[in-house]
Amino acid sequence: MRLPLKTVASLLAVAALTAACNPFTPKDTPRATPTQYPQDPRFSEFVFESDEEPTVKARTDSVNVRWPNMEASEAHVVLEYSPALAFIPAQDPEFWLTAVATVPDETVQLLAEGTTTDTLLPGIYPDLYEYVPQDCQFTTIDPKFADNALAPDKEKIPRDFGPMNIEALAMSEDCHLLVLTALGHS
Repeated sequence: MRLPLKTVASLLAVAALTAACNPFTPKDTPRATPTQYPQDPRFSEFVFESDEEPTVKARTDSVNVRWPNMEASEAHVVLEYSPALAFIPAQDPEFWLTAVATVPDETVQLLAEGTTTDTLLPGIYPDLYEYVPQDCQFTTIDPKFADNALAPDKEKIPRDFGPMNIEALAMSEDCHLLVLTALGHS
């Protein structure tokens, strides 16, 4: 059976209109998606997502409780839950953290052994870029090394803070800064 050209054209027009009016297409929502943010060539791409609009908070406890050996005197942190996967109900909710922390000499010395090949700075939430001065020189630290050095005994971390694993970390010796990303499950 051959369909006449008019029928095929009509079907294509209906399909195009239906796709344009699809109620499942995301609209302007507060949902945070990685591609909507400004870029800074010093940083890797920000890849985390959230159902809420992330906000920057000044909280040293978010980093010092999770990583006791960090000893941050100042920390700007974004901590959000990843979007829930409704079709996997038994899964523990995932949450992510991106942070810029000011640390003492002792922390810099502790992490210096974990130096690895330098790469771009970790992909932090772009509103944190302002806390990373342009003139700071950074060294990439192996994330497993950093995790073990900064939180040698994760069993002692209070459960309400939710232990996290460092995904990426860069350290500036001259500026005494850490730039990091981490993931956890509650």
